[in-house]
Amino acid sequence: MTKASLKLMKNRTVNFSLALLYLALAGCVSQPPVVPVGNGYEELSHPTQASMTQPELTRISFLYRAPDGKTTQVWPSLYGVGEVVQGDVAIFVGDKAYVSADPNNPRGMKPRLFAVQSPALPLDITDEILWRWSKESGKDFTKAEEYLSLVTPVAVNGQLGLQLDFYTDDVDWPDKSSILLSWGQVTAIMRDVQAKGTVHKDLRWGTPYIER
Repeated sequence: MTKASLKLMKNRTVNFSLALLYLALAGCVSQPPVVPVGNGYEELSHPTQASMTQPELTRISFLYRAPDGKTTQVWPSLYGVGEVVQGDVAIFVGDKAYVSADPNNPRGMKPRLFAVQSPALPLDITDEILWRWSKESGKDFTKAEEYLSLVTPVAVNGQLGLQLDFYTDDVDWPDKSSILLSWGQVTAIMRDVQAKGTVHKDLRWGTPYIER
């Protein structure tokens, strides 16, 4: 057997081995997992890898699956603190893009509290919650907007509990606080935002939502 024949055989063996490896790797890739949250709402994982040196990152989107099986994306990126579902209403925290004053970060992300009654558009109710909390606590609403870091929803004995986290050096301002709402109050807030708010599109995802 000539050297040329041996080289050709070797190349074919290498190519065949690579093909088998690619097929094996392809077989290991599974479809993004879907996690039911309740009453048709679902979380959908989107694993991504920026580069070979970067660890895998997973973006979680929020979906609604109608009784006929049709799915609608509610929000493309959840913050990751969990959702509260009551009937056909879901309360969730989504990553929302905003225009930053930093020219090196023109589209930063911040968590915002949303309410949705699918298939209607999600409602950003963060400011309404802050206004109610400011009224109850006697704190300045403008400062509350500035200092707010996160609103986390939890179910509390048939009501909606909301934990507020603030980031500030103001010694007269709490690091954490909370507010408790009945679902009737939540419904009233949603109706108010729906009636008086306007439709916006998220600056990064282009997802429509309503904000007052």
